[in-house]
Amino acid sequence: MGPTLISRIPVAKIQVNDCRLVYESAGSGPHVTLLHTVGLSTREGWRRQIGFLSRRYTVLTYDIRGLGESERGTEPLSAKTFKKDLLALLDALEIRRTALIGASLGGTIAQAFAIEYPERVRGLVLVSTTCKFTPEGAARLRARNQRILESGMQVAVDGQIETQFSAAFIHSHPDVISWYRTHYLANQPQHYAEIMEDQARLDLCAGLRTLRCPTLIVAGAEDLSPVRGREPLESAEELRKLIPGARLSVVPESRHYPHIDHPDLFNETVLLFLEDLQA
Repeated sequence: MGPTLISRIPVAKIQVNDCRLVYESAGSGPHVTLLHTVGLSTREGWRRQIGFLSRRYTVLTYDIRGLGESERGTEPLSAKTFKKDLLALLDALEIRRTALIGASLGGTIAQAFAIEYPERVRGLVLVSTTCKFTPEGAARLRARNQRILESGMQVAVDGQIETQFSAAFIHSHPDVISWYRTHYLANQPQHYAEIMEDQARLDLCAGLRTLRCPTLIVAGAEDLSPVRGREPLESAEELRKLIPGARLSVVPESRHYPHIDHPDLFNETVLLFLEDLQA
């Protein structure tokens, strides 16, 4: 993986609700908004997508409040707050409609936003995400939260890497793993735990039946994270069944981050979907 593409994009700050968010915009054309994960805690998680997509689209990336360079503010770190922040950010930037691409945490924000504000969403790409964690998955999140609150992010980082990336990928991409480790450890433990506790309680499933926008679900065939459900692809299949007309694309040999471990295939898959929106 090459150098961070995002470094060549001017960074901007904007006051949104009760906090200041850091955001970047690149390219021209129809709007696409990228919503990052919590583990890989900044917009840099999309560094292999930004340059590629901005050749044809205006690509907006930002750090979710409490993560990366954005302020924490005073509101709860929850999907409800993040949904409101996204609306305020789009309004401030005068973006009336956008495609949303969200991974993991970003995928739940995208779901919540599309349910509440369907008129603002041209299309959805939901990556490695769920509408509701299983009881077992929620228990895993809470157990990890407890360890992190007691001992810091360091206590979870090795297990996180071994779960989210295959042994072959870890061996062949030490630069990516080092980059991931740095960003994971940069999380504030209290912020991380608060976000993940909200994720453990979240239930967006019923609202998905109301969606009418084109939707693509992307999942790694070998995802081992709690977001997958009880077995690989369980959550992805549930999303496909709940969202009318949704399509599912499975990335072979990929785990929780198909946009990182298989970026070329991911990018081409997403580009075809976005092009269909213009047809």
